[in-house]
Amino acid sequence: MSMRIAITPGFSALRIKVNPDHDATLRISGSCEPGLYAPWPDAREYGVIELEIEGETLRELLAIISERYSQVNIDFQPLCPITNDVGFDFDIFVNGKNYITLPQGLNTKLQDGDDVQVKSDEMGHC
Repeated sequence: MSMRIAITPGFSALRIKVNPDHDATLRISGSCEPGLYAPWPDAREYGVIELEIEGETLRELLAIISERYSQVNIDFQPLCPITNDVGFDFDIFVNGKNYITLPQGLNTKLQDGDDVQVKSDEMGHC
C-alpha cells in the first residue's frame, strides 16, 4: 500500500502529514537544522516536500525517512538498527500522542490526515 506524505522540516523536528486533504503548501517560518533538509533540497524553497511512499505503518514511515537520510550521509535514524525501536534521542508523536501510548505502537496503521512529528534531541545514534 502506498501513501502520500508532506514533510516539513523544522528546528530539530520533522512534521509529516499523511495523505493531506489539500496541496501541501504550508511554509514553516523560523530556523531549521540544516541537515533536516538534506534529503529534500526542494523543501528549502517551498517549505515542504511531498512524496509518494510504500507502506502503511508508523514503523515503515520511519524506516523510509531513515533510508532517505542515510542516502545523503546524514545520521538521522529514528529507528535504532540494533533494537528496531525508536532511538533514545527521538520522540515520535502521532496526532499529538506519543507513539508508546498507541495500542499498536510502531505498528500503528497511519490514516489520511494523520500528523506525525519526529523530534530529535540531537542528530545522533540510538
